[in-house]
Amino acid sequence: MRQESLVTKYDYDFENDSIFFYGGNKQYRSSIDLDGIILDISDDNNIMAIEILDASKRFNLAREDLRNIKYFEANIEISEENIKITMKMSVSKRNKMVDKDLNALGLNSMNLPISKQGIALSC
Repeated sequence: MRQESLVTKYDYDFENDSIFFYGGNKQYRSSIDLDGIILDISDDNNIMAIEILDASKRFNLAREDLRNIKYFEANIEISEENIKITMKMSVSKRNKMVDKDLNALGLNSMNLPISKQGIALSC
C-alpha cells in the first residue's frame, strides 16, 4: 500500500544551505538521518517532513535558485533493511524551469514497517 502526503510549505535556509519540506497535522515521533537527508517520522510511522542539508551541492544548483522552488516530489521505499528515496525538484531560473533529481539510500535503523510513501509540494 502506498501512503501519500502533501506537504504544504518549504523553507530554504540560505546561510546553512538546507531545505525543509513540511506541513500537515501529524504528530512528530522521531527523525532518521540518511547522510544529510533527514526524514521526520510521525506517530503512525509515515514520513511527515524531509530536510536536505547541503542542498545546493546535492542538487547541483546555485543557492539563489533554491529560493525559487516550484515543485518537489519524493518517493520513499522502505524495506526491512533499507530506505530508498528518489526526489525530483523543479526550480525557476531565468524564466525557465530546471529539473533536478536526487537519490539516497540508507539503512532502516529504526525498523520502520515496509511501505511505499510519497511526498509532494507544488508552489
